[in-house]
Amino acid sequence: MFSVSTRQRIILRADNLKSDDFFARFSKMFGNGYPDLASQTPNIIIGGVYGRHEGVSFRRLHYQGNFTVTLPDPMDEITFVIPTEGRIVFNHTSESCGAPQTGLAIDKADIRSMRFIDNHAHHGISLNRGVLTERLSTLIGKPVLQRLVFDSTVDLQNPALQGVKGLIAMATGVEFDALIHAGTLMPSRLREMLIDAVLETWPHNFTQALRLPAPMIAPRHVKLAVEYIQAHPEQLLSGVDLARLSNVSHRSLQEGFRRFMGVSIVSYQRQVRLQYAYDALAYGAGASVAHVALRFGFSNVGRFCQYFQSAYGLRPADVKSGKRPRR
Repeated sequence: MFSVSTRQRIILRADNLKSDDFFARFSKMFGNGYPDLASQTPNIIIGGVYGRHEGVSFRRLHYQGNFTVTLPDPMDEITFVIPTEGRIVFNHTSESCGAPQTGLAIDKADIRSMRFIDNHAHHGISLNRGVLTERLSTLIGKPVLQRLVFDSTVDLQNPALQGVKGLIAMATGVEFDALIHAGTLMPSRLREMLIDAVLETWPHNFTQALRLPAPMIAPRHVKLAVEYIQAHPEQLLSGVDLARLSNVSHRSLQEGFRRFMGVSIVSYQRQVRLQYAYDALAYGAGASVAHVALRFGFSNVGRFCQYFQSAYGLRPADVKSGKRPRR
């Protein structure tokens, strides 16, 4: 049995399909992101529900049989796995094993292969790293300069994590179909709920920052300047120009940044530009350090390297070569 929603094609439902049928229909709906998995999993039966919307996927799947798959090119996602049956083992820089008592958070950029053992089943969420970082930045009210790192294993008896499992069960339940297709807003609302559930319940290196009192709501002129800086990281406007865009005096904008953002206008601009530079070096298409520095307004490459190493603990060249900041 196989069914697809007619209004918004974001949910795939499968009742014990052969792997080649499952992945053929998966590719038809979501693109061929896993080109070789069908050929690696002959005679495997897959059933359950898979959904995806704008950088967020969620699933409740079960697999009949024991098998190993080698994954294609690294993906800029973090996957959160809540096993309900059997075991799943990820082979990355080490080995991580998930079972009904142990949940896993795995960076897909590091995964080489994974094994499904004893008719494994799980609830799971996969989130684009950029989506996670952007939402975290909004929640804590400032740019995220340090790499977001989740605890790789968790105790699934934690009631909050059981709540995440319950949210996935709701999203993949038949009863939810009518609601998810009732209008155009529900997929985005569900997407946001899944992101926030992970950020607020799965421990990571910004957990304490999220638990601090909510930042004061910045006035409109500060928000306008912040939005402009974030939307145009390659443009280095002066404080005077930003104040003109925000329809206030330079002094008022300076005071607003220090009070509501906790830094000067210049420091905030530098933080945003460094964040974009990090992403360009880590996930870009081979641009040189000098090119990235100049692209984001750092005319002095040596000074850029100093700022970058102070923020991330690594040289730009290290990040370009694949190294990541330690937790």
